[in-house]
Amino acid sequence: MEITRLITESIRKKKPISFCKYGDGEYYCASGDQGGNCDCDMYTPKLKEGLIRSFKFMEDKPDSYLGLWVKSASRKFWESLVNRRPNWALYHTIILDKHHTSEKIELLKTIKESKLNKVIVCNELLIKSQILLNINHIITIPLRNWYDNQFDNIAHNCRMVMRHDEPNIVITCAGMGAKVLIATLKKDFPNSIYLDFGSAIDKICTKKTTRGWEPTYDELMNLLKDIIPSNWNDPKYDYIYQKANNDLGIHIN
Repeated sequence: MEITRLITESIRKKKPISFCKYGDGEYYCASGDQGGNCDCDMYTPKLKEGLIRSFKFMEDKPDSYLGLWVKSASRKFWESLVNRRPNWALYHTIILDKHHTSEKIELLKTIKESKLNKVIVCNELLIKSQILLNINHIITIPLRNWYDNQFDNIAHNCRMVMRHDEPNIVITCAGMGAKVLIATLKKDFPNSIYLDFGSAIDKICTKKTTRGWEPTYDELMNLLKDIIPSNWNDPKYDYIYQKANNDLGIHIN
């Protein structure tokens, strides 16, 4: 199901909606595989339990949509955990690819223009997201393997900057643990908007390919020209690019 426009309208109307992506890493972790995903996030028993618990919680909410990875085995696994068909949505609902491009650009513009309190949970290399989308609060996390030891602290930091009197927009670029974080925050702030960006803004913010198929940086700059701020190329951000080249998209390196 294509829900990009639905998310955009929900933001404009300040209506709650949630989108979480359950990809191959989440599937392998939750189904009991050993090792880790392409970002070197390790599968752990604690993360496995959290992913299953969060999926069941989110599936039960009518305003929640779950991004489904393309492999049929993953769909059968997730559906075996619940008693009804989840609100499946396209995995790339937010990620810019060759499909529904204009809708995704409009969504990003709508986020940027929204006056709602905006929180992003991301690693330090995505700091430019703040000026890209007019983010009010950045909650930083380690590049990988933060869930087992830092989840409670990160969830607390999010709660401290979220508002109870109106919806918040919470964006996660935080790997597998993001699904558990969204479910946890949704319990306390059910009227907010939760968007699991994943790697959606990696390249535009860091110039680094992290998935191997993204549009080029120049193509992204052209697509997003209406929301790129005037200080986008400020030299103070130069340190990001070399660090990202070393630390992001390791499987591609």
